[in-house]
Amino acid sequence: MRDNASMSGSARRLALILILMAASPAAAQDQGFDPLLFAGLFDSSVDDVQAQTTQLYRIPFALPLRSTRDGRVGLRLTFPISFTSVRVQGVSDLKPFVRKLGVASIVPGIELQMQAGDRLRLRPFAEAGIGKGNGGGKAEVLYGAGIRARVDESIGRVHLIVGGSAMHRKRGTDGGRNDGHSMFEGAVDSQAPLGFSIGGKQARGGVYTIVRGFTGLDLPRENQDPIALRSQFEAGFSFSTSPDFAIWKIKLPWLAVGYQFGEVLSGVRVYVQFPF
Repeated sequence: MRDNASMSGSARRLALILILMAASPAAAQDQGFDPLLFAGLFDSSVDDVQAQTTQLYRIPFALPLRSTRDGRVGLRLTFPISFTSVRVQGVSDLKPFVRKLGVASIVPGIELQMQAGDRLRLRPFAEAGIGKGNGGGKAEVLYGAGIRARVDESIGRVHLIVGGSAMHRKRGTDGGRNDGHSMFEGAVDSQAPLGFSIGGKQARGGVYTIVRGFTGLDLPRENQDPIALRSQFEAGFSFSTSPDFAIWKIKLPWLAVGYQFGEVLSGVRVYVQFPF
């Protein structure tokens, strides 16, 4: 009976997480790269570093303050919370090492929502991310501003989503070492009907790709040249339905799983919403 109670408790916790993950009606800030900065993994004498991340779950909380009805500019407060597992391999003092830690972060911000025509959505934002690894040390702060954009288009039976963002961010504990870094992202998702329905809703599936570029993103190391990051790539599979798929009246408009790779960082990404 204790096992059954434990399983029941786990099922309830999983259901609660799924509900919370879908609580926001629009995509919130993407935090895929923040764990490396929050964890402070490169502020030591390390070489030949490779990091792998797995985003355990991400809860995109948001509080709408003004809707976009009648062509108005919408406004909302965003505060997504993430819990991420990070595994770092490297060489320190000519000896290999492996570090594992968890990173918790919250990214409060304010976002404008602008509808430019029938298909284009613009979302200027300002945010301040706060995170800390379980290996000790002070919390890291990242603050910045930018804009996200998204276009939805149908070409015959194929549904396309094109999105992207541009942002500039700076470490709060930088100490004046640099002027921060900029990140540019572009994504394309292409889906076609799968030939079956779920609850009377047409199922669609396809593939997506995301390209990320960085300028000024140098991870410092003691007595060594910094690690300069310039690009990241991601690819995976996506799923949706028309109208939107829902569980317990909670909409899940875009489900996807992919793999992120590039310089230093790699890992699995799971989405319940398109990230732009």
